[in-house]
Amino acid sequence: VRKRRPVFASLKRKAKPEPYVKEPLSERGLNAASPPRQPAQKKKKRLVQTQLDLVSEFTKTCKVCGMDYVPSHPEDVALHKKFHAMNVGGIDIPKAMSEKLRQNQVWAGGEGSFISVVSRRDSPALRNKAIQVLDVVNTELGAVPIPDEALWSQLRNPIVTSRNPSEEKTQHSEKGTVKDYLVSDRFKMYVYIQGQKCVGACLGERIQEAFAVLDQDDASAPSSQLSADSPSSCVSIANTADPAILGISRIWVSNLHRKHGIARRLLDSARCSFLYGMTVDKTKVAFSQPTESGGQLARRWFGRRAGWLVYMDQ
Repeated sequence: VRKRRPVFASLKRKAKPEPYVKEPLSERGLNAASPPRQPAQKKKKRLVQTQLDLVSEFTKTCKVCGMDYVPSHPEDVALHKKFHAMNVGGIDIPKAMSEKLRQNQVWAGGEGSFISVVSRRDSPALRNKAIQVLDVVNTELGAVPIPDEALWSQLRNPIVTSRNPSEEKTQHSEKGTVKDYLVSDRFKMYVYIQGQKCVGACLGERIQEAFAVLDQDDASAPSSQLSADSPSSCVSIANTADPAILGISRIWVSNLHRKHGIARRLLDSARCSFLYGMTVDKTKVAFSQPTESGGQLARRWFGRRAGWLVYMDQ
């Protein structure tokens, strides 16, 4: 059945279309991803003071080992305890390391004590242990650390050649035959082992020249002043240099083992074994800028107040 169309349907008003609003085209498509949201700024934490400096001295200096530390810091207290034990009683040496050091011994004493030398040609384990000992020595003496490259380096030392060409000395190196110099290790480390502890150390250095120490009462000779950190360690030295072979760069003995002849034994061992097949005469041995105790040791070892040699660290 067909429905009848209304008579007045064509007369019905059509709705006017909504006016088109012109808008500028957007630079971003509708399908484009929205930009990431920036994270909200975190609020700054309010700092809270955890320590109060109620006294004038915030740090403390140990009168025995000389280390500065903060008593209120557990880390500083633990570090000081470890350093204090090494400084007073000696540096721990494991049994396996002690056996390796014994293979390089240059002197043996009673109760299993011995002196060993560590040089550039030794294994990395021995050299690392020597560096650990040297760190303790530098800390107590207030000395400047020596870079590893310099510590295990070599020097080319000039040698005096004979006027007769047939007797002229030559030195063979990896690059060929070289004349007029001798290659040697710059430093050698001597350690005094007693039980499972390193209680003494001496660092020897190959040098070329040094300056004689003058008597304090001798004001007539031209001289210059050489001083270390302590005013009482100031010494007068000559302006002209003398030839030297062995320099004592560092020497140290733990507090509990001092005045037992360990320092003298270290000096004698270095003098007798620093250069292969040669014992360096005492007149060719020099100390680096000595501290007060170092100057006293030098006077006792040389057996005189003046005339012994001092050299400048490079």
